[in-house]
Amino acid sequence: MKALSGIIAAFVALAIVASPVMAATTIDTTWSGSGIITHDFYSGDDAETHIYTSGSTISGEFHGVDSDDNPYGYGVDTTDAKIKSHVVDGIIEYDFKKTDNYDRMYGPAGQESYTLIDTYGTGDFAWHTNSNYAQLRNSNYGWQSNNQIQATGLHHIYHSFFIDDEYNEGAEIEVTADADTSITDMCEDHWGSSYKFGKGCGCYTNAKVDITNGAGTFDLHAYGDNQITTDNGITVTGPGAHLNVHGDFGNGFHYSNFALEGN
Repeated sequence: MKALSGIIAAFVALAIVASPVMAATTIDTTWSGSGIITHDFYSGDDAETHIYTSGSTISGEFHGVDSDDNPYGYGVDTTDAKIKSHVVDGIIEYDFKKTDNYDRMYGPAGQESYTLIDTYGTGDFAWHTNSNYAQLRNSNYGWQSNNQIQATGLHHIYHSFFIDDEYNEGAEIEVTADADTSITDMCEDHWGSSYKFGKGCGCYTNAKVDITNGAGTFDLHAYGDNQITTDNGITVTGPGAHLNVHGDFGNGFHYSNFALEGN
């Protein structure tokens, strides 16, 4: 299938389905204006990406690839998704779901990366997700290594990375503030029943939160059936391990390294 590209005006909904073919399917989309954009990219039955953004000003780009490669004959293709999005007084929502896996060796599908920015101010999001027969990885190295999630003004940010198996293992960050927030989360990875959140996966660790010029709340939650280990020396053991880092702040908040892993 030939590559598709285009510019989407405001108030247009776009749904693209990548049909199973022998050559890679590539989607390149940009948008600029005001109003609402929805974008749905289906990589066969292997993965799906959903984007929603609305606001008084919106702009961005999305690049999706269904490789149609079926490595090792496992029946699951490689999928790649990249986004950069900007909004004023509005919402950015990104949802990547892994819908197929070679479960005989690597467990069932269902892994998910989700991010929401809802702001009365500005919001910016840059993200790169890749999935194959065995894993889902968010690796922003080479795409945007710092400040992937940002907001100003009164805003709510929620980001999660979960293995949707019977143990519901994974981690999430949530910020509600009237401030300037910048979250750097360069890499996340899942393999079988194990995951890394903010922790280097083939690249150096770069995971921090910087909130200035305002007040609000911060929460980090992590869940694991056996154990959670943070880069700053905390270990929580299972079954049903749960870690929560909470902060109420009146004039800024800084977390220099929130990287962790669980299983």
